[in-house]
Amino acid sequence: MPVGRGLASFESSAHKKQQYQTLGRKLVEEQREQIKTQLQVFQNALITFRKQHAEELRSNPDLWSKFSEICRSFGIDPLVISSLGIGSKADRQEKYNQLALRIIDICKLTKSLNGGMLLVDDLLDLINCESWFTEDPEVKITEQDVLTSLDNLKALGDELQLITIGNKNYIKSTTEEINADQGLILSAADILGYVTVAILRDNFKWRSYRCKSNLEDLVSNGILWVDDQSENHERRYWITSWINK
Repeated sequence: MPVGRGLASFESSAHKKQQYQTLGRKLVEEQREQIKTQLQVFQNALITFRKQHAEELRSNPDLWSKFSEICRSFGIDPLVISSLGIGSKADRQEKYNQLALRIIDICKLTKSLNGGMLLVDDLLDLINCESWFTEDPEVKITEQDVLTSLDNLKALGDELQLITIGNKNYIKSTTEEINADQGLILSAADILGYVTVAILRDNFKWRSYRCKSNLEDLVSNGILWVDDQSENHERRYWITSWINK
């Protein structure tokens, strides 16, 4: 009998402990949602203030500096802040400066995935997927914005270069040069997502050595990835802009 009462007591205690843990998690989640909602209210109020007082902020550097600091402390992207209420040349320049910083960061973060050849369309997807950009068309970043920012960066050197392959624009952050043959290979790869030695031989009438030499260079630079799992066992060389889709 004492043993039975002991087991029942233990099970009851364990059940209560589980109930408290469940209740604790629920309370934490509710508090998190409340804080998130309050933060969104503050963020929206700051954005509304930015739109309504753009001229005052523009004419008062001290006020603008303090306002920007407050926005950052509430987690508002500096690129969003600089994209709202644009009216003057200085406003546009600030937007392009912030965008340039974002481009540099994304190029660095994605270099191991694309070998330093970032498709501009992929860049726009990465930036505009954030809620600020999807919910407010005024701050949505366009390809022309990217091109303007890259043009402004030329004054700092040629670390980032805009190159066109086929009919698509890429941002090149690698020091390796893309020769004419490799440009043709990347254009062909962009159609199917990949190329093979046979595809290059048939379409460009190249010898196998020429195909393999250029392909190996692109692979070693991380611009193409190798796939040996095709159904016909022929090695495929995938362009990274397709792999990451």
